[in-house]
Amino acid sequence: MLHSISCKNFYSFGDLNTLSFLVNDNAPQNNGYFTTPSGTRLSKVETVIGGNASGKTNLLKTLPFLKWFIIDSFNLDPQSLINFRPFMFGEYKNKPAELSVIFEVETGVYTYSFILDQTKIISEELKLVSMAKEKKSSKKIFLRTWNSITKSYDFEGDNFNLPKGFENLIRPNASIIGVAMRLNHKESQEIVNFWRSVETNVSEAGWIGDNMFINRGQQLAEVLDFFSEKESLKKDAEKLLARFDLGLNSFEIKKEKQDGGISMMVNVSHSFGNQKEVLPIQYESSGTKQLFILLKHILQAISNGGVVVLDEFDVNLHPEMMIALFDLFIDPNINEKNAQLLFSTHNHYILSKLDKYQITLIEKNEKGMSESWRLDEMAGVRADDNYYTKYIAGAYGAFPKM
Repeated sequence: MLHSISCKNFYSFGDLNTLSFLVNDNAPQNNGYFTTPSGTRLSKVETVIGGNASGKTNLLKTLPFLKWFIIDSFNLDPQSLINFRPFMFGEYKNKPAELSVIFEVETGVYTYSFILDQTKIISEELKLVSMAKEKKSSKKIFLRTWNSITKSYDFEGDNFNLPKGFENLIRPNASIIGVAMRLNHKESQEIVNFWRSVETNVSEAGWIGDNMFINRGQQLAEVLDFFSEKESLKKDAEKLLARFDLGLNSFEIKKEKQDGGISMMVNVSHSFGNQKEVLPIQYESSGTKQLFILLKHILQAISNGGVVVLDEFDVNLHPEMMIALFDLFIDPNINEKNAQLLFSTHNHYILSKLDKYQITLIEKNEKGMSESWRLDEMAGVRADDNYYTKYIAGAYGAFPKM
């Protein structure tokens, strides 16, 4: 369960910005919110709204970057650079980035924070937080800091119970958790299991649907290959696709071994009245193909009780179709494990479905820095406001200045 994420000097963000799912008792008592085992109230959904190039995708990148850093940074060559970009103008240029996240797993609520540049991790800290209402406290699990004099790390980790030989694997461009997990360290493995449940369509280059960065046919093939191995999720996808695409009943995936690899053929079954026909998937509409891709992320997150991060959620989708996908997270009979959805969109109709605690606005200031804020942080915003109408009228900012 995700509580909040923060970033500073990260892509278009110079100053510290925080995106939070945390709410208090003033938030509505409805199915858009839930209470965690720690007693914390969280939103199931959060949307990021703003003009083109305002920084929406860069804010969403924080979570995929954290996932990669925690789990897979160990796979880097020890001499490789860490793949991210700091803010490129003014006082922040060539300075370290700062990121932090608060998340909850079965073992408790963790605060994980680090400072890094593209060559090394400068500091990395993990704390276990007690969220009791009468007293909030935290226990340091580990802390490592770069010692510029000795050119090595100072490490404090008495509460982490690391196995012998761990110190020989520490490297400047890999997370402590990722190293420990590979040594079968139990607490690290539990943390990594949470981060593996983060589903996303965002990469370092941005939205992976951008034709400049990926072949859409290849992306769809990877998704269909996933469904071929996950029969229960395939059936769930078929039910939802049948709701959205008139006449669509099911899809069949056939794999055949060929010289040098495996070929995959996908046919989609349609019926009207007593007539039934099969259509190769390449002839389906752009919206239906996009649904295949989105449902892979959404259904897996709902199945695991994870977090799904979707940039450009509305691309190729009718507004009502997007609302139907959004509603999957609100319906407690479907989202039984309280999966969370973080998304960006230009379909501002969605604002009519959200509370002010579920809307994050973003725009660039005169220095070119992205700035974000949650709508409930603005003075004078009422719970019964028509957020869609007021946003379109420019009352909240984060609106394109043409």
